[in-house]
Amino acid sequence: MGKPQRKRKRRTHAPDENVVGSLDPSKKKVPRALVLRTGKHTKVVKKLEKDLKLCMRPHTADKLKQKKGNVMKDFLNVVGPLGISHFLILSATERCQYLKVAKTPQGPTATFRIEQWSSCADFAAAMKHYTSPVGAFKYPPLLVLSGFKNSDRHGKLCASLFQNMFPTMEVNSLKIANCQRVVMVHYSSEENKFQFRHYNISQQPAGISKSVRNILKRDLPELGHLQDISQYLQDDLNGGDEDSSGSEDSDPEEKEENTVDAEAGGSDGVAAVAKVRGGGGVKKNVVKLREIGPRLELSLVKIEEGVCEGKVLYHAYVSKTEAEVAEMDNKKKQAANLKRKRRETQDANVQRKKSSSS
Repeated sequence: MGKPQRKRKRRTHAPDENVVGSLDPSKKKVPRALVLRTGKHTKVVKKLEKDLKLCMRPHTADKLKQKKGNVMKDFLNVVGPLGISHFLILSATERCQYLKVAKTPQGPTATFRIEQWSSCADFAAAMKHYTSPVGAFKYPPLLVLSGFKNSDRHGKLCASLFQNMFPTMEVNSLKIANCQRVVMVHYSSEENKFQFRHYNISQQPAGISKSVRNILKRDLPELGHLQDISQYLQDDLNGGDEDSSGSEDSDPEEKEENTVDAEAGGSDGVAAVAKVRGGGGVKKNVVKLREIGPRLELSLVKIEEGVCEGKVLYHAYVSKTEAEVAEMDNKKKQAANLKRKRRETQDANVQRKKSSSS
């Protein structure tokens, strides 16, 4: 007797559309990236692969297991069922590491050399007080492109690749609470390098003191020695709880002017806290960016027409004349024709042997 299946509640436990695997690619087309490792020396980029999967969440196949014997044709076969739109392919040699960004199923493919990179663990170790943004990965990151306006053709092509990797932002239906991460890509046309940054976005009400902010967060110190909560607020206004502006842990909103007035007696202080909590007293939020990694410095090597193959549209180190390009195209056509003729001859021989044996 088979094992009975557990009953699933679908009416009251509707799946979240932002969670990994809950979206149906046929119903809603969203970009989905697949992060891979190919070639030898893949242990060097194993940590970077994990960080890139985390950065591309939730629209990524991060649970797809990769085997050593898998080739590119195997991954192209799962593009349709999984709704994969881009490949992020990591490879390494004895000297350097490479990143390929490919648009499926017809290309193009941009090959970057990784000059420098830092993992998420490096940023966590460098911070004095690090908290992991767990809930931020339920929503896709925003994308900010810089330096691509006056770039060359290959720079604009790379900008299109990066832009299509992330979902489009609909301003009318966008929720500010869902904007919790941002990816910034800066292009330097002089150096032909790309800077890739990944930040966490934190939002806090602007124009309120540190004591009111602690009350909103329910992170209060010992208040047993005070007669009223307004004394706690008044001490903050007098500079008792102010942090030095040059301290490492100071928040940017502490540099704003204080707009909360807490008089003695407690009525105004409590009203101010209730007004802020209800959302009627604060019109602006202070946005703070904290880099969480990975950080990449990339230099463009070449752009191919197909998925990791095909005609080279741009190469940073090799340039060929039109005659040389035409000669290469003729050689490829001749090789393709020779392969087709051999296959036709082989099929004809197979059919002749089958007919003679019958």
